[in-house]
Amino acid sequence: MLVSYPTITVGASIFILAYLAKRYFSSPWRRLPPGPRGYPILGNALDMLNMQQFLAKSYALGDLVYVNAIGKSAVIINNQRVAADLLDRRAATFSGRPRTIVAQELWCNGLSIVTMGHTDRWRRMRRAMHEGLRTASAKTYHEMEVEEARLLALALSNDKDVSTPGGYVHHYARYAASLILAITYDRPIRGTAEDEKMAHFLEWILTKLEAATAPGAHLVEYFPVMLAIPAKFAKWKRDALEGHVKISQFYNSLVDDVKRRMTSGEARPSLVRTLIDEKQHFGLSEVETSWAAGIMYIVGSDTQAAMVEWITLALATHPEFQRRAQAELDSVIGHARSPRIEDRSNLPFVTATLREVIRWKPAAPYGIPHVSEEDDWYEGMFIPKGTMCFVNMVACNTNTEIYGADAAHFNPARYLDEKGQLKPSPPDTKDEGHVSYGFGRRICVGRHVANDALFIATAILLWAFDLSTIGEYDLHTYVDKGVTNSPKPFRCKFTPRFPEAMSILAADLDAA
Repeated sequence: MLVSYPTITVGASIFILAYLAKRYFSSPWRRLPPGPRGYPILGNALDMLNMQQFLAKSYALGDLVYVNAIGKSAVIINNQRVAADLLDRRAATFSGRPRTIVAQELWCNGLSIVTMGHTDRWRRMRRAMHEGLRTASAKTYHEMEVEEARLLALALSNDKDVSTPGGYVHHYARYAASLILAITYDRPIRGTAEDEKMAHFLEWILTKLEAATAPGAHLVEYFPVMLAIPAKFAKWKRDALEGHVKISQFYNSLVDDVKRRMTSGEARPSLVRTLIDEKQHFGLSEVETSWAAGIMYIVGSDTQAAMVEWITLALATHPEFQRRAQAELDSVIGHARSPRIEDRSNLPFVTATLREVIRWKPAAPYGIPHVSEEDDWYEGMFIPKGTMCFVNMVACNTNTEIYGADAAHFNPARYLDEKGQLKPSPPDTKDEGHVSYGFGRRICVGRHVANDALFIATAILLWAFDLSTIGEYDLHTYVDKGVTNSPKPFRCKFTPRFPEAMSILAADLDAA
């Protein structure tokens, strides 16, 4: 018939071609953000196995860069303004999380608020954590934070091997673990056999969950059909399911211990005590309470320890700023007592020093990606539903238009005015002076507590010690731990600044 009626054939062909052309040219997928070319099928998956290096390369491609990994869409955000536009001002669309089968669904049974989707359960658990750790509640933990910082300084002073390469690392790890456990359960680590057993198991949990979330760790993340494999034939699945049972029992035991101490009148303030007291208000089940608290160690211990390492390195390698901070401490506090958190308002340079370290070397340089829950457009570029959004914190925090021509360098003075007082923070930094704590509804829920703890640790280390590196050190090197990073271990000398420093710390500790 087509041969017999050529006019119809030509007309139909033209119509079909026009329709296909219209669909092609009007397709939103032709308006994706610019991005690097990838391999067939794999896309940019191989490049993204080393995410930190890939982020550094992406910076040259633009403020918003599109990549694809085995069919999964992702954008990398290299600009503070763009990140705030999408993740803050469009939080209703960009607050999801990517599906993580092994870590979230198997190891955590969907109970980790860090990788949980934007669901009603997440909202309830997030609200409870926010109220338990917000600015007003954070003051509850000041005593614990000061105590742990003093103990850290005394431990560093008493260790004759602390100046060996990385000799400070285990002290910082113990400090961070004890601090998080004190705030969460009122269970600081004090060296008993039970404490060591608890710390060892928490470290096991952290190691397992970090391994489960590492890019490329499990094929099931790319081929979800593998989830149907019976556990007896899949070790990765069997280990995760068995691990979840062990973790749940452990978290429950820690909460039960807080309940026991509350009953006997021995419990000090803690996050878990708040969650128990306000159970009806928050609407959390027993299992949601135990997992909300338990995740605190996972998200807080590594980052807290890493930030104190970066603080030490920054000060040891920049003696001019170290001396200026110490002069401020001597002027305000003197040598008769050690610093307290209440001194912060009178220590603008020490505060600026902490802000600068967090800006300069964020412990989680790209955090955990958000996910778009609807199709969206940004400045003429199409962002499909389900797109992962990675924020390149390093690029955002070193924007020369915001932080000056020396943005890549360590300089606490950038936060001070001509009178030596703190300047207003740049737009979209939530009065932090940087964006290292994240954006939108996924911003770090414990940032106020973290700021308090890091401030007093910084102040006490500066007040008690002269810090100096032994030998050469490349500031661009680091240890990549997946989500977090820390300095490559270096040799640091901790020299007490005056003879009475350690005895005053010990006396202040006893008096508290």
